Amino acid sequence: MTLTASLPFVAFVVWLLALPMEGFLLAHVGSGNAILFFLIPHVVTLAVIGAALPRRMLPPLAAVGGAAAAGSTLLIAQVPAGVPWFLATAGVGSAFVCVKAGSILKRSPTVAVSAAVGLAAANVLLFVFMIVPVPHSVKFPAAAALLLVPTLARTGAQDEADGESNLAPFLPFVFVFQIVSGLMYGALYQEYAEAAFLPGIELAFYVVAVLVGLMFLRRRREGLLALAIVMAMFAFSLVLIDGAASVNVALFAMQVAAGFLDLYLLALLLAQRNSCRAFGIGLAVTCAGIAAGKTASLLIGDASQLVVAVANLVLTSSVLVLYLVMRGEQHLDVAAIPAIGGMADQAEAEAGNAEPTFELMLPPGLRKRFSDQEKSVLACVVRGMTFREAARELGISESSVKTYMKRIYDKMSVSGKEELLAKLGTDQGE
Repeated sequence: MTLTASLPFVAFVVWLLALPMEGFLLAHVGSGNAILFFLIPHVVTLAVIGAALPRRMLPPLAAVGGAAAAGSTLLIAQVPAGVPWFLATAGVGSAFVCVKAGSILKRSPTVAVSAAVGLAAANVLLFVFMIVPVPHSVKFPAAAALLLVPTLARTGAQDEADGESNLAPFLPFVFVFQIVSGLMYGALYQEYAEAAFLPGIELAFYVVAVLVGLMFLRRRREGLLALAIVMAMFAFSLVLIDGAASVNVALFAMQVAAGFLDLYLLALLLAQRNSCRAFGIGLAVTCAGIAAGKTASLLIGDASQLVVAVANLVLTSSVLVLYLVMRGEQHLDVAAIPAIGGMADQAEAEAGNAEPTFELMLPPGLRKRFSDQEKSVLACVVRGMTFREAARELGISESSVKTYMKRIYDKMSVSGKEELLAKLGTDQGE
């Protein structure tokens, strides 16, 4: 199920990186600095999807949009003079396909693993796509065919109303940090293309970062953001050093930073209640940041010192934004929860001659993170029930209990039941 849910997302990302995001196919037709023709309509369409599109309309619009983006891919190879118009069309159409692929990815029972698998597999396949010895006249139709995978995939049932609701506080950080990604596309990557020791090897660093990041995601996911900032600062500190080696290492470090941030962002989007809205708004902000960074790089030109100054200013700002976000999220920290079933709750229960509900024992921030069913499952576990006993108590299957618990682990950034109970402030065991 993990691979099935990841496949549409993988196919879309390979197309995205091979063509509109200044990929090797776009470079083949000599259309440098054309990424903004794709990004601007892409951002606008994603924002409209996230803000106003009913979810029932996503599948038919994704079918039309996928066909338009695939057709544009074919036309780019045949009519290079029309690249700006074709990229703009692809930007609008692919937005629906992207959100659909994200909605399918959320159906996986192991969302965090599926996110990591999707990102890693996409970059591995992109490398294979780049080096396979076939003419570009074949690769363009192959790229168009990749879009058919998410376009034709079945969406399945709509999302159930569970998940977090804390996406908005992180969007300013995502926007600010992605400006650095735009600077990379506009300044660093162009220089790297001329000095690369082995073109495509930078993707290996991205894949390793995603796989390493999965371990942080299960424990302290916000650590990924700190690592992304550190690696990005290191990358741009090397820009001022002349030589091919510094350029290569800088790009490798930036790929690691991108891997950490992309994994965090994808996991955060997949944790939201409404994946259509989350992917629309979240990716609109992401792409808007990249577009802003790309625009800045075009205005700066070849002034490497100014590029570094702007990048460090942006990264410093991202640290401040992240600090403010985390400070605002402290009320969600489960360490602040008193021992569940404390004396006040017990007294209230005795007075009312009824057991207090688990939801009342949770602070408002945590109540928003969990669906009603997840809170019911968590209440059973906190009371010391096994998964089988919880399933019998709630009238659901044991596999459903395990699925809900995996989601709870992801949302609480823990790796198992004992760590969860310790974080909730209880001393109850299995």
